[in-house]
This record gives sequence, C-alpha cells and structure tokens, in this order.
Amino acid sequence: MIKYFFVLPIVILLTGCPGKGREGAETGERQSIYIDNGRVCFTVNKKDILSRYVLSTNGSNYKELLVGDGVRLSYPDSCFSVSLEKGIIYGVSYTLNEKNYYYTFILDNDGNVLDLKGE
Repeated sequence: MIKYFFVLPIVILLTGCPGKGREGAETGERQSIYIDNGRVCFTVNKKDILSRYVLSTNGSNYKELLVGDGVRLSYPDSCFSVSLEKGIIYGVSYTLNEKNYYYTFILDNDGNVLDLKGE
C-alpha cells in the first residue's frame, strides 16, 4: 500500500496535466455577436452555419432567453428578436462553423452594449 502512495504522484508528474493547453476548449474563443434594438445576430454572413446557441442572463437570476441545439441556421435565420434589459449581464455561448464561441455583455442605461471582456 505504501508503495502505491509513492508511485501515484510520480506517475502524475510524468504524465502532466491531461487538460493542459485546452483550457476553455469547451466554451471556445471569445467573439462578439451583433446586438441592436432587441435584435441579436450570431452571424450576418450567409456562408456561416450556426448549429448551437444559448443567450442567458448571468448571476443569481439565471434565465435562458434563446436556446437552440442541433440546428443548422444561416443569416438571416441566425438573427432573433429578444427583449434585453438595461443593467443585466448577459452571456452567450454558440457554435458557428463547428467552432465554439462565447461572449459576455451588459446594456448600459442608454441601451449601449458594453463588452465585458471576460470579467
């Protein structure tokens, strides 16, 4: 038993961290979406294919506003009308052209979109 106690840490040190270099691979890269007057577009390029999307509020009042999985949408079907409130932090996760992306933002008191840059 004591032999395994010493062998296990050595094996872990030799193999390294299995997820190293892939941190955040599930959420993907940070990329903004188009937001204007209650209209949200995950892409405005007709050649792009949107296959998954979630737009939700963040924090203790988490609520999913838009959800789609296993879809195959291109512009203009990649745009949606949604009611966004000022002062609420929103998070977006989506798959575009088989690549995962995320974005976080808030609407200020004047209705301007402020990119939260991962904050």
